[in-house]
Amino acid sequence: MKKYRIIVIILCVVLLISSFPTQTSAFERTGHDAYLEEVLFKNFKVIDNDPSVKNEINALESACYLTVDQFNSNGQKDLELLRAYNVKGLPNSISDISFNASGKTHRSYTHRGWDYVASGMKEKWPVRQQILLNTVDKVFDFNGDEAKKESFAKLLYYIHILGDHTDDTSYMIDNGLKMDVGGRKDKYDIIHELLDVFKVLFKDQKHTHKYRSLTSNLEQINSKFSKLVGSEGGINSDEEFQLHQKYLEEVMDILTYYIPEMLKDEMFFAEVFYKK
Repeated sequence: MKKYRIIVIILCVVLLISSFPTQTSAFERTGHDAYLEEVLFKNFKVIDNDPSVKNEINALESACYLTVDQFNSNGQKDLELLRAYNVKGLPNSISDISFNASGKTHRSYTHRGWDYVASGMKEKWPVRQQILLNTVDKVFDFNGDEAKKESFAKLLYYIHILGDHTDDTSYMIDNGLKMDVGGRKDKYDIIHELLDVFKVLFKDQKHTHKYRSLTSNLEQINSKFSKLVGSEGGINSDEEFQLHQKYLEEVMDILTYYIPEMLKDEMFFAEVFYKK
């Protein structure tokens, strides 16, 4: 009887521990993948119409994870997936790009801008960037347009960072350091980075109504961010944080409204996902 009582106690302890929240929320992968697909394909049932493109989507999502979110030696399966997809120039081992961190603090190493090199990442950040660039190059044919290829990779990168901002629940929690969404006087924020990305990515659509609406709407929401982050003390109250998240949702609405249709009009993208 005593033996069974011990077993019951052990099972209870295991169940209790398993119910504790982990350091990394489910958003860190499933949420990011869903967020990426929404910005790229919202209102277009790409996978439903052609299940074969799931391989391409999986490759892009694995590359994004390895570039931006990989730490603590995780991600071996993603590296193997890209290797099986024949992406060139991959690191020999996950240890070539990995670093140690706890929970959301990993963001401080990889979430502060495409061109930002965090302390200790001088050797590893370029390798991580190349994973995304080479995967994008494998999935799409840019006809030698290296600038457009990099601009699309940057779009994927900044979509990921925006996703992490939506996952934040308070300005008081250590969410790791990441690039601000908008409103900075030095223009070192996601909205300004995206505006630069769109100049290259959609250079053939610059005179369209969609392009002008996309950029003007982002500039307008950036003005709202400017007033918020420029206030005394920045975002240092629950009220200001909630306003920040409201503006962030508006950014997401803008992107998901315009980007899918504009990408559909880009030959490199249409040839892969809208070939039928």
